[in-house]
Amino acid sequence: MIKAKIHDKEKERLALLKSYSILDTLAEKDYDNLTKLASEICQTPISLITLLDDKRQWFKSRHGLDIYETPIEHSFCAHAITGDEEIFTMNDARDDTRFNYNPLVTGDPNIVFYAGIPLKDSSGLPLGTLCVIDNKPRTLTDSQKESLNILSEQVINLLELRKNKLELERAHRKLKKFSKKLEKKVLQRTNQLEIKTIKLELINNDLASFNHICSHDLQEPLRKIQMFISQVSDSEFKNLSADGKHKLERIDLSASRMRNLIQDLLTYGSTENVENRLMNVSLRKLVDDVKVVLSEELKENNTVLKVLSDCEITVRPIQFKQLLFNLFTNAIKFTKKKDFPTIEVSAEIIEGVAYPNLNLSDEVKYARIFVADNGIGFEQKYATKVFEIFQRLHSDEEYQGTGIGLAIVKRIITTHNGEIRVKSSLGNGAIFEIFIPLAN
Repeated sequence: MIKAKIHDKEKERLALLKSYSILDTLAEKDYDNLTKLASEICQTPISLITLLDDKRQWFKSRHGLDIYETPIEHSFCAHAITGDEEIFTMNDARDDTRFNYNPLVTGDPNIVFYAGIPLKDSSGLPLGTLCVIDNKPRTLTDSQKESLNILSEQVINLLELRKNKLELERAHRKLKKFSKKLEKKVLQRTNQLEIKTIKLELINNDLASFNHICSHDLQEPLRKIQMFISQVSDSEFKNLSADGKHKLERIDLSASRMRNLIQDLLTYGSTENVENRLMNVSLRKLVDDVKVVLSEELKENNTVLKVLSDCEITVRPIQFKQLLFNLFTNAIKFTKKKDFPTIEVSAEIIEGVAYPNLNLSDEVKYARIFVADNGIGFEQKYATKVFEIFQRLHSDEEYQGTGIGLAIVKRIITTHNGEIRVKSSLGNGAIFEIFIPLAN
């Protein structure tokens, strides 16, 4: 047995691997679906997504193998990442002096055939491999090699999406910490108006970061994932088993969920930047406009949407219609099983001074708007949490969503210098109460 040589840029390679914070993480379905699909396509009992540090090869996903890692000196993948081949193939390891006394060949899992594609980032440094393994000699077809290469690119895209998400979370933590420190200083030196101005500047910085990541860093790899899924479907779908076809469809659904998340992030980031002026407009007119957009969903779900009372409100119409759209779609989504959604909208004019427990001006009149539904509701203790970005009260298996819809609603209310609160209980729907200042 001959141990693989160390990569020419091993120090940079290990630093890159560390930046993904991926080692020793829990299993994830998206990665497991790829290894299962690789085994189906190549007709091998074992497929692995392997990541190599300086002492071991660790398996992020393992199909057909019970162990989580092996020493790097026994690793076939260590040879694959230091070679020049696009795909490192060993038809019969027993005949090769590099592997014939390898414990993984002479003992469990008795590797005979191995094929691995290095997982390289944009700089060309390898993190590990996507490999397939068999305990008997075999040769991959050109179609199988091409499909394995497509799947390896999808692994890289998943890793890049993970890294971008971690960077976004770190940026948010730093921004939140900085915001708290700055707000404390400002509270000591300025009045309430100056505080709001500085908060808006922080929000704009936050939005700039969101828009950059969503518009490029996340959307570009997602487009590649969907393109690769389409290619595999066109060239290999008919050759897959029923289980393999199911896994490919699951990957496609995961990509669709990520696309919806990115679109919601872009909507969240754009609420501050919509350039339309405040206007006096009938609430009923805005509701009717949204009903046109949602006509198919309303009809499909037998939804009853009624405006019980109307008044003129002072809003940016584009933003406020987005707010109503999110509340209505939430009401439809979270309807109790076997029930038809019912949504009731009403409004009245009130004086701000009548609500001392809210941050309303004593000298301004407000439109007090109610949006009530008959959905599944939630415990009142979550009344604040539901407006926080990425916060969800249900799993994807129960209700699909991104956890951004009500955060968008909250942000739109903030841009209108208004307030929003919600009353709910389990099984009894929710009532959203919105306060929007009227123009003088």
